Amino acid sequence: MKRRRLLRIALGAAAAALALPPAAWWLAVHAGSYPRARLEPRASASLTVLDAQGAVLRQDANGAGGRETWVPLARVSPHLVDATLASEDRRFWLHAGVDPVGVARAFGLDVLRGRAAFGGSTLTMQLVKLLEPRPRTLWGKAREAVLAGRLERVATKAEILEQYLNRVYYGHGAWGAEAAARFYFGRPASALSIGESAFLAVLPRGPEAYDPFRHLDVALRRRGHILAEMQESRLVTAEEREVAGKTPLVFRREHPELRAPHFVEHVLATLPEGARDGATIETTLDGPLQRSLEVAVRAHLDAIGGRDVSQAGVVVLRNSDGAILAMVGSRDYFDAAHAGAVNVTTIRRRPGSTLKPFVYGLALEAGDSPATIAWDVVLPGETRETYTADVKQHGFGRYRETLAGSYNLAAVHTLARVGAPALARRLRAAGLTTLPPPDERYPLSLAIGETEFRVLEYAGAFAAFGNAGRAVVPHAFTRVRLPGSGDRVFPPRAGAAVFTPDTAALIFDILSDPDARRPMFGSASPVVLDFPVALKTGTTRAFTDDLAFGTTREYTVGVWAGNFDGSPTNGVMAMQGAAPLVRAAFVALAARFGEPTAPDRPATLEHHEVCALSGLRPGPDCPRKHELFAPGTAPRAQCNWHRRACGRRTVVYPPEVEGWARVHGLLRARVACDEEASAPPGGLAIVYPADGAHFLLDPGRPAERQRPPLRASPARAPVRWTVDGVAAERFVPAPGSHVVVAHLGDEERRITIEFQ
Repeated sequence: MKRRRLLRIALGAAAAALALPPAAWWLAVHAGSYPRARLEPRASASLTVLDAQGAVLRQDANGAGGRETWVPLARVSPHLVDATLASEDRRFWLHAGVDPVGVARAFGLDVLRGRAAFGGSTLTMQLVKLLEPRPRTLWGKAREAVLAGRLERVATKAEILEQYLNRVYYGHGAWGAEAAARFYFGRPASALSIGESAFLAVLPRGPEAYDPFRHLDVALRRRGHILAEMQESRLVTAEEREVAGKTPLVFRREHPELRAPHFVEHVLATLPEGARDGATIETTLDGPLQRSLEVAVRAHLDAIGGRDVSQAGVVVLRNSDGAILAMVGSRDYFDAAHAGAVNVTTIRRRPGSTLKPFVYGLALEAGDSPATIAWDVVLPGETRETYTADVKQHGFGRYRETLAGSYNLAAVHTLARVGAPALARRLRAAGLTTLPPPDERYPLSLAIGETEFRVLEYAGAFAAFGNAGRAVVPHAFTRVRLPGSGDRVFPPRAGAAVFTPDTAALIFDILSDPDARRPMFGSASPVVLDFPVALKTGTTRAFTDDLAFGTTREYTVGVWAGNFDGSPTNGVMAMQGAAPLVRAAFVALAARFGEPTAPDRPATLEHHEVCALSGLRPGPDCPRKHELFAPGTAPRAQCNWHRRACGRRTVVYPPEVEGWARVHGLLRARVACDEEASAPPGGLAIVYPADGAHFLLDPGRPAERQRPPLRASPARAPVRWTVDGVAAERFVPAPGSHVVVAHLGDEERRITIEFQ
């Protein structure tokens, strides 16, 4: 009775594996064909976004709630292929869909086990079951055998393997080898080791029974059996088997979380039509750099949180191709209370002074030079209402000083030389989409930020100063793999040549010159590094937006800081609010890829000496500086500002700044001799400042660098100065009234001044 029962079980198992005699099977196979349309990759495959290192940034669930990613066979580790065949179908390359040897082997094992545990299904038959699930009946098995034969006639063995490895279920919602490799080990299927591959080959037989998080010992025993099968089939050596068996498996227990969410949202928003469903998107994002900057943003905001700065954003571009290497859109994407999902790098913000390099670049191309003088005063016919911005007057300066020091009126007057329409056209050519025509509608205040831009777009434009004059087009993805449609490659687009290499090099030289920046911002610049960075900051009116952009030959960084609701910060200037994150980004870039470098300086540029004050060819009484010039732009006229009077060097200021010089007590060139002649013997007078003078403190500069000049008559006398009883050189300006005293022997003269 028992023998009959065993025989019945064994015969049933064999029949289940092949319910037709060979001849009948052959006729049935050739009586029809398998429709190739069924082999199309599933449209429900998961959308997967990868960073530049292949790590998952996001994987959205498919319609069935699982996750899957279709990859060609070439992107599956050969170890996984070998392990799968050793486990499921050792004679895969030899049979035509049904394996008689496998059927006989299954028959024998079923007899020995006393149960129908082995049906002899080939991998092709298993694929048919995945493609067309049917009840496990005798005739269902027979149909699988026929369809497997037909499938082998229309598809190659490699195609069948690719289909199987992309469709089989590995547990925990992971359909296909790629999704399984990323879920269990956090790596692509192409990077699986022998031990990892053998483990994944275990799972299709029983994803629940072999779940490593509940039944690891059982799964490892089965893996050991597969490794033995691989050695027996000479797919691995004995040494490789031993190493694989002893190397611990490091599982990734959590499903990959949402990473770089602002960047991923930007990728999805810019994908072309039809490139999303079931796609695997390879992006430009550098994962380690992104994580460093996410930490840096939080740390920086914590450091200045007491000054009403709640948000910040950073974007990093690679100048060679415009690749977005990092994008942090806010402090915390998931902080709904503070609109964390807003990506400040892609929305409109006010640019502040950050457009000024383009203003000066246009002027240089019109024939000016870094030594050209710009007037930083309200000129005759102008009023404060002309500018709709801070009109603090610095008098004048060479372009090098006025650009590096970000003088507002100087920028407006420089733009007046070339025209606001020209600036609007040039910015649009550089990639800004927020300055539509007509160009004539833009005022001169465009030079100081009377418009809107996107940080991401302007970073691409600003890159021109480190990239030989050529802007870059930011791009976020390089390849989209679509199920069944092959790969769509998205090469970078070349940016426009917005400036000549000479002009770009001159602007870079000015913006990376710490000496030129020092008079306005002091020596403690937040961007002092071991390599040159061209930096431009901008603070909008009422301190609502802090911006900073930095570039080198290799990279460009754009930063914004402030509050999303438009509320002002507590007097935070861009040098404190945004520039430190430019520094953090370049420090992280240097640690990751090596120190950035300055762009090559064109051989056409020339060095000449100029008068440090007038920027003209120096005369015998001029202080001198070396300056850099494009060919043909060095000054030809000799300086006539410096003259001799009463046996000493004096300065005669041009009419444009004569009033400013008078207010600041600098017009001694014309009257010095008369003052000395008319002053009574031993007489003492305070020439500057005037009694009751008011001074406005600039919160962006160190207070000790804002002491007013103190001048007395007679000019050559050994006058000693005190302010509020403290030596003038130790006085630190602060809001309020202060008493200034000039001491000459027993004589004293005093005035009162006020700081605001």
